[in-house]
Amino acid sequence: MGREVPRTSQTERDESDSERADRNFVEMVQEVRIAQGGVQILFGFLLALGFTSAFPTERESFVRVLTAALLLSGGAAMAFLAPVAFHRREFRTGRKEALVWVTHWFATAGLVLLIGAMLLSVWLVLAYLWSEPTAWAAVGGLTALSLGVWFAVGTYLRRATG
Repeated sequence: MGREVPRTSQTERDESDSERADRNFVEMVQEVRIAQGGVQILFGFLLALGFTSAFPTERESFVRVLTAALLLSGGAAMAFLAPVAFHRREFRTGRKEALVWVTHWFATAGLVLLIGAMLLSVWLVLAYLWSEPTAWAAVGGLTALSLGVWFAVGTYLRRATG
């Protein structure tokens, strides 16, 4: 990655503020659609997990982690749905730029909640199959990987593009 990464510029685009807001909103809606499917599947899995006979309800750590994962995935689902509710409420009011920012912040919150739910779900499976220390080690590694992908790569690209 030693080569220079080209940077796009807003001035290169021939679009009005309204067109830019429309484009940004469409792009974010596509991102949210992808994440929504994942969070819905995870949420359903977690809801069902507590009712299976194999789930170790006698182990308090499992019950606590399942509760936290379920709440995080439910919060992620709500965060990904929030822009839809805001769009319905503000439809045709000329507030597309506000909708873009609301979508951005709720999508970011949804992603943070979703990664937490995913990490705890991994813990549940690995702790059941192996051991709790093994599960915590794996989750620690995945957390580091997530932070690296989300922040270190972004920081590198910002520096590389000036």
